[in-house]
Amino acid sequence: MLKRWYRSFYIKLFLSFLATCILFFLGLALFWNNYFTDLFYKDKKELLSSRFGEVSKLMPSVQEGTISTRELRFGIRLIARGINGQVWLIDAKGNVLNGSSEREGTVIPKEMDPLFIDGLKGQSGFVAGQYKFDDRPREGLLTYYAPAQMNGEPIVIFLNVPVLEVSEALAAVRWNIIVPLIFSLIAVAIILFILSRKLAGPLQQMNRAALELAGGDFTTRVPVTSEDEVGELAKSFNFMVDQLVQWEDARQEFLANVSHELRSPLTTLRGFIVAMNDKVIPQDKYEHYLKICDQEVQRLQRLVNDLLDLARIQNGVDVFRTQPIRLNEAVSQVLALMRPPMQEKQLILKELLPPPGETVKAELDEDRFVQIMQNLLYNAMQFTPPGGTVTVELRREGEEAVIRIKDTGIGMEQEELYRIWDRFYKVEPSRATATGGTGLGLTIVKHLVSGMKGTIAVTSRYGEGTEFRLKFPLSEETE
Repeated sequence: MLKRWYRSFYIKLFLSFLATCILFFLGLALFWNNYFTDLFYKDKKELLSSRFGEVSKLMPSVQEGTISTRELRFGIRLIARGINGQVWLIDAKGNVLNGSSEREGTVIPKEMDPLFIDGLKGQSGFVAGQYKFDDRPREGLLTYYAPAQMNGEPIVIFLNVPVLEVSEALAAVRWNIIVPLIFSLIAVAIILFILSRKLAGPLQQMNRAALELAGGDFTTRVPVTSEDEVGELAKSFNFMVDQLVQWEDARQEFLANVSHELRSPLTTLRGFIVAMNDKVIPQDKYEHYLKICDQEVQRLQRLVNDLLDLARIQNGVDVFRTQPIRLNEAVSQVLALMRPPMQEKQLILKELLPPPGETVKAELDEDRFVQIMQNLLYNAMQFTPPGGTVTVELRREGEEAVIRIKDTGIGMEQEELYRIWDRFYKVEPSRATATGGTGLGLTIVKHLVSGMKGTIAVTSRYGEGTEFRLKFPLSEETE
């Protein structure tokens, strides 16, 4: 349980921010402590440094005999009174040679041994601390130590000044720094905890929703509680669920359509076969009904081929073998193939191509382009009554080749235009059997056009006809 709690995202987020704030507050506390310590001890340090210079000036006079030991003692005591402290002259054995009368001839306190050793090594410095001398309570002192020489022998000079009032003032300042920082840290910790929960809450909800979605519950949604990045993520998640619902509905509809399209010809085939086996159909009628069975088999074959074709295109298995092709020639060849069936249906085919000297070239897969044109022309032919006109126009517009296929057929309502690209959608359900269409032609066309970097658009008016407009980028290859 503890491990799971620690692995929680919002706990990690909270602890990371909290650790950062603690380090920041510690750094801030150390900075202000050092700042005020230097500020409060600054005057004392300057005083001890100047008095050390006065004591140092007496050492050569003693060695030269200019002043006596008694005069040295008197001078040092005057300096000690001037700083309201103590001045010790300590030999190499740690004995106080001359200074305040109460310490003269004694050994320095053990607490000061590290300072004394540093002084013998030629080092100097300031140290603030509490020391216990004899049976008296501990004293707060600021000590300055530095090396010197007297009568040719190394000594260490100690200047001690009481800093009890400075220590008390510094302690008060420290409390004034620490207490607000502690309360600020607690307040920041509470705010960080709330923010972490607020940030991680939607993510946890999305995690639960994703698990429910994986279990098949498409009704789950994540509440959007903000307009920031987390809110945008929640909106994107909900949009993804909506898309999945649409895809699932489309999948169910697709399966239902496939089942229906397969069931009809299979039912017809089985009925005729059973009828012929049971001798319900006279033998002299076999040829007629076998032709019907052949038509149904061809219908099944077209449906299966269209489904396989669409699956290859959508899955990217079908690789387009593009090359620069002359659209003038490609369109002319397609129209030559379509002209006989259109004449048989008594349709007028108008051909509007660029003049012979103007060549329009595009980077296309020629076989797929022919498939697109045939699908669109068959579609126009099926929904245009006898005596109607189908117009095919090719022209150059800027950097694009434009192909327009317009018929004078039955047309479509505006709401139908949004569904013609759907799989198995048929504008005229009552005429589906008559036309023999699978309802996949325009779906395949749209995917083929997109796969070759083209665009397709459609406009239509009910009772007046339909127009498809194809656009492909012109080839960069020149003659």
